[in-house]
Amino acid sequence: MSNTPRKAPPGCLWLPDAADRLGYEPCTLRKWRLKKKGPASFRVGGRVVYRVAALDAWLAAQEAADPCSNPAIDPANAPVEAKAAA
Repeated sequence: MSNTPRKAPPGCLWLPDAADRLGYEPCTLRKWRLKKKGPASFRVGGRVVYRVAALDAWLAAQEAADPCSNPAIDPANAPVEAKAAA
């Protein structure tokens, strides 16, 4: 009998469910975890778990860093610099 709980802790998702929520394959999240990239995760009973809040925060950070979604960082929206007088 395993010590690993069947249900993820409250407010958390097991790796396959987290991958599904983000629209990625579980192997992608595993690779990111090994490279210390992607959303924060931890282990419970030997299984990788993600907090739903961490997944949502990671998605929000991805959106904020995308110039298409964030006009404030879009280079096309940068003010035009005046040319220096010769």
